[in-house]
Amino acid sequence: MKRNLISVLICGFAVLSLTQAQALEIADSMSTYDIDNNYISPYMDYISYASSNIYISNGKATISCSVYGYQGITTRVKIDAKLQQYKNGKWVIIDTFSKESNSYRVSIDETSSITKGYKYRVQATVKAYSGSSVETRTVTSSEAEF
Repeated sequence: MKRNLISVLICGFAVLSLTQAQALEIADSMSTYDIDNNYISPYMDYISYASSNIYISNGKATISCSVYGYQGITTRVKIDAKLQQYKNGKWVIIDTFSKESNSYRVSIDETSSITKGYKYRVQATVKAYSGSSVETRTVTSSEAEF
């Protein structure tokens, strides 16, 4: 009886180890692991990095958005950014910004006047092209109050 129990436990651990190894292999082939922030993010073919940030000071919201493609693969990039205000229970667009480049990277740094007493955020849709193929990602900043 002890021998059977030990055999079952050894087989169980072997199966769990095999399953973990296979899961890590699959995850590694489909994503990237950020060692600094300890998360797995989806792998994209043309977009290597995208960000959206908001900074508020003296009644002004400064938005900063970037998209970087893979050099040698990405042929054009575009950002469509929306400055949003949380009003009456929903996010309302109060300003928009757009920029594109026939390169593998582009950034937007713009300022807009805002009203006190609300939350704000930036939602950016970024696109990266490789020839006629396109990849799209939406990135949303954290919320900021004024």
